[in-house]
Amino acid sequence: MKLFPIVALTASLALGPSMAASADGLSVAPFQARYEVYGSGFSIGEAVMTLSAAGPDAYRMSSEVRPNGLATLLVSGQVSEAASGEIRDGAVQPAQYTRRVETSRKTQNVQLRFDWAANRIQARDDRAQATLPLSPGVVDPLSLNLAVMRDLQRGRLPEHYILVDETELKTYQVRREGEETLDTPLGKLRAVRISQSKPGKTRITTFWFAPDLHYLPVRVAQEKKGKEELRMEIRAVER
Repeated sequence: MKLFPIVALTASLALGPSMAASADGLSVAPFQARYEVYGSGFSIGEAVMTLSAAGPDAYRMSSEVRPNGLATLLVSGQVSEAASGEIRDGAVQPAQYTRRVETSRKTQNVQLRFDWAANRIQARDDRAQATLPLSPGVVDPLSLNLAVMRDLQRGRLPEHYILVDETELKTYQVRREGEETLDTPLGKLRAVRISQSKPGKTRITTFWFAPDLHYLPVRVAQEKKGKEELRMEIRAVER
């Protein structure tokens, strides 16, 4: 069982409470959120996400997901991610992104550099490298979460997002599926349910964003062919 498939699109989930209402900027404070990770109904690890300010309109994110207890014998990987960028003209503009996946057999690395002046992305992993076209709206896996939450706050959720997946550009469809009330360690929370998938694929990732927490994601679940593979649930938030 892999611990990390859900991470590439859901890491750094704890951005909402620190997000300002400004249309063009992002004011953040030191922030950390902890999530429990479940597989087949059992706790198999935890995710720790942080957000900090790198300037008036700049952001820096990090995420670490690791197996715990006996799960270290069953799951295969620890994932560390980091991203930085800024809010310019009301849009999220990533600057850099890295991901490191460590397993018992090997280590995998991904590096992305966004050159907005030249409209290109330098993408590299352990197997290949590529120069990709860069246009407004293209994001990395961490910055995707920031873009979604800003769009939810504005009531402008689009039908799809484009992000860099290792050395390729991929389109992910998103759909708003209504609201639910969730029982969490933070209490009962009203949550907006959003599903995300790739065209032609059977894996679906579902997010629950809490409007009362500035659209902080409080639950994330990933399923394939109708069967849940992994789930992350909020456990604690510190500022």
